[in-house]
Amino acid sequence: MSFRKVAITLVLTGIVLLSAAALAPFLFKDKILAEVKKSINTNVNAKVNFKEVDFTLISSFPYLGVDLDSLTIAGIDSFATDTLANIPRLHVNLDVMSVIKGESYQIKSVKLQEPRIYARVLKSGKANWDIAKADSSEAADADTSQTKLKAALKNYEIENGRIVYDDASLGFFMAMDSLNHDGDGDFTQDLFTLNTSSTIEKLTVKYAGIPYLSRVKLSADLPIEIDMKQMKFSLGANKINLNELILSLSGSLAMPNADDMLVDVKFNAAQSDLKNFLSLIPALYSSSFKDMNASGKFGFEGKAKGTYNEKSLPAFDLHFLIADGKVKYPGLSSAINNIAVKADIENPDGVLDHTIVNIPSFHLEFGTIPLDGKLLVKNPVSDPFVDMVLKGKLDLKQLTTIFPMQGMNLSGIVDADVKATGNKSSVDKGQYQNFKISGFLVANNFNYSGQQVPMPVSVPSAKVTFNPKNISLTNLSAKVGKSDFQANGTLDNYLEYVFKKDIPLRGKFNVRSGLLDVNELMGPSTPGTSKQADTAKLTVIEVPANIDFALSVNAGRVLYDNYDIQNAAGSLQVDQQTLYFKDMKLDMLDGRLSMNGSYASTDVKKPKVNIDFGIEKMSIQKAFSTFNTIKLLAPVAKYTSGTFSTKLSFNSELDQHMMPLYSSVNVEGITNIIQAIVQGFEPLNKLSLALNTDKLQKLELNNFLTKFKIENGRLNVAPLTIKKGDFSMLVEGFNSLDQSMSYKLAMNVPRAYLGTKVNAAGNALLARFNSKTGSAVELGETVKVNALMTGTVLKPSIKITSVADDTRNEVKTAATQFVDTKKAELQAKAQQEVNTLVEKSKAQAQQRADTLKKQVQTKAAEQIKNKLGGFIRKKQTTSADTVR
Repeated sequence: MSFRKVAITLVLTGIVLLSAAALAPFLFKDKILAEVKKSINTNVNAKVNFKEVDFTLISSFPYLGVDLDSLTIAGIDSFATDTLANIPRLHVNLDVMSVIKGESYQIKSVKLQEPRIYARVLKSGKANWDIAKADSSEAADADTSQTKLKAALKNYEIENGRIVYDDASLGFFMAMDSLNHDGDGDFTQDLFTLNTSSTIEKLTVKYAGIPYLSRVKLSADLPIEIDMKQMKFSLGANKINLNELILSLSGSLAMPNADDMLVDVKFNAAQSDLKNFLSLIPALYSSSFKDMNASGKFGFEGKAKGTYNEKSLPAFDLHFLIADGKVKYPGLSSAINNIAVKADIENPDGVLDHTIVNIPSFHLEFGTIPLDGKLLVKNPVSDPFVDMVLKGKLDLKQLTTIFPMQGMNLSGIVDADVKATGNKSSVDKGQYQNFKISGFLVANNFNYSGQQVPMPVSVPSAKVTFNPKNISLTNLSAKVGKSDFQANGTLDNYLEYVFKKDIPLRGKFNVRSGLLDVNELMGPSTPGTSKQADTAKLTVIEVPANIDFALSVNAGRVLYDNYDIQNAAGSLQVDQQTLYFKDMKLDMLDGRLSMNGSYASTDVKKPKVNIDFGIEKMSIQKAFSTFNTIKLLAPVAKYTSGTFSTKLSFNSELDQHMMPLYSSVNVEGITNIIQAIVQGFEPLNKLSLALNTDKLQKLELNNFLTKFKIENGRLNVAPLTIKKGDFSMLVEGFNSLDQSMSYKLAMNVPRAYLGTKVNAAGNALLARFNSKTGSAVELGETVKVNALMTGTVLKPSIKITSVADDTRNEVKTAATQFVDTKKAELQAKAQQEVNTLVEKSKAQAQQRADTLKKQVQTKAAEQIKNKLGGFIRKKQTTSADTVR
């Protein structure tokens, strides 16, 4: 065969292979994707989503590579808000021949890129990763036959992951940040070695709320001998680095059945250097750790052996020892000397109640000042027994000569001498005398400040005294930032609080302050923002759920949000996540405010306030500038200067910035405008224009009472009368959050206020009447005017009813009065003549009187008829002008 033919054959073969490699993903994509979806739907009871599936053969040769992008697994039911896994990319390599044959798809390797996995266990023991569908044995067999995806792993890998394990049933928490892990082994074999390598940048482990590891760096190489038939995993030679501490593990784990795990492991510190152990303490493991001098013996070892399942634990023991320890930083004058700690935690049989924690001695010296203690805990489940001692004096200033504290100032003396011995059962029975506790904790001239401290803290004096019944706080004097505090009081049931579940801590305190700057205490303002902008973004204040405190408070000045409060005094009760105000009185906005009510944060998404306010002689303008509720629902206050008093009940839900949710606001009360001037208010300006007068553009109010109610976002005003000289106006209606309004106005308007056309029409009508009757009737000084005020505060609309109709009615009334007057005059004259005739002759007088009376009545009727000339009966066709 010639070289040319060989070359052509090789080229064609290469083209065929490359074409096959390029086409394979497309040929098998639909089949593989269908199998992936079938496997998920068959086996998983969760919400599983992924955006795209990509296939490749060239880059993953000799395997067929499958990439699932943006894979998420979300829980359901109790875990509906949990995302179990969020994996930006999941890469799986499949055996090519298994795909071509189509009988099964063998998974050779798996790689998770930047996975975020949250494994959670509820207090009930239910786990969010328990998402496999429940099945019978028949269903399981059917599922096995249906699913073509088979595990034949030889490699798996996690790249830059974050995994959190949060077990509420055990009180255990572990977080692994920046996790990189890989394992190599042939999972198709019954016996094989799995070689694993792991690094974690930040490892945190907590148990029962106590952090045992905090952001520790871990690296580990663990070979594991695996027996798949026996489900036994044995550890080979290994080392685990925790910061500078090196540990080694030995032993095995076995799972002979679905319920039990057989544990037989030991661990110990491979080195006995104290400095390696100190690297686990976050406060010490910093950039200056390498320069720290530490000496002394260190030992740490432990073991666990037995069965772990839902009912039992393996037996275990831990032993910890430090002897002749010393820690000193170069450049600092003092050291921690003579460190000696011995601690043993032992459980002989796996029964948790048989665990004993024993620290028979603890000693160290800050310079030359000793600190000693001991701790013994027994029967932690059935009847916890505690024997504890802590005694020593600490010069905080000396700490700065022991530990590097750049940019921080610390000083003061803390003196402690506390002893406690007893069983929990004594507390349960209220036999506090049998739980012996005594001692004190005293702080003097404590000062803490620096560049990294939000605000300086100063405690000139404080003393805490312990006895079986309570903890007493006396002589506390403190200053935090600008705020100062003086307090004394007691915690009355602290032993019950420590040993019993769901018992709130009860206490009584007297608190005084010259200045309480709440804005500063809640956090510094954001750089570049004004104080107003910062305080407008307050966050929800959560009232603690586990305390029941009664506080008597007295503060000379309180700064909160944009409120400047003076002379605040009263009682506060903190209970059930609610803060109660009792007879609180304070000065603000040039007035005096009293309040009784509550603020509740039982629902932190919608806190609630329910308060009765009493306000005396407060500035209207300052109230408008301060309270958003007044700005939105009483905009007239912007144009009003003066003072007011009020009594009102206010309840509302609050948003996340502690502002009222106006749709939920309900307010009812009565207000007394003591003295005020309203000027520049557009609705009054518009009303003045409609009445063709400038007399109403400025109103003066004195001792003006009004009832009001705010509900459903509306300020409803009860009927009220406003007077100005001879002018009066009855007002009734509402205005809303959107500044819209609807008010009915019934006014008595002085005729002098009205336009000349209105007065001319009325005068002409009355002149005709006087001309006909020869009378001299005059119109009244006021005219009744009805109006409807609508629109918005800035763009009001005034509609006035016909004023002329009222003038015509007034003329008719005058005519009727004229007729009645004339009739009465004629009747009086007739009666006088009758009386004269009666004196002459009773008989003649009676006859004459009857005749004369008829004649007088007839004559009077004719005279009235002639004079009126049908004036009253004639229909008026002239109407007065309507004011628009």
